[in-house]
Amino acid sequence: MCDELRELRRECAVQTEEKRLLLSRIEAEARERRPILALLDQLLGTSGADTVRGLSSGLPGAGSGRADEETFACPDGACDRVVHAVPAGPIPRCELTGLPLISR
Repeated sequence: MCDELRELRRECAVQTEEKRLLLSRIEAEARERRPILALLDQLLGTSGADTVRGLSSGLPGAGSGRADEETFACPDGACDRVVHAVPAGPIPRCELTGLPLISR
């Protein structure tokens, strides 16, 4: 969810009040580190059982060659989001809490 949160916010902004309130609830639950999959299923009209995870980052060794210190993750391990930052750029922040991500 964290990787797509900005887009999800944009999409819900043009949806019904019910969808906007549900997204607000999902964000609040996620900030408190409570399970949100059922709520996401409800928001998106999907089922976690139907979700298929694809190979989005390519094969190991075939990527952009970023250094370890340029890879950042969730500050408290609540999600599996990984962000590759621009070399010597700003440290990315959690979309939910605003906390800086930690170096991996």
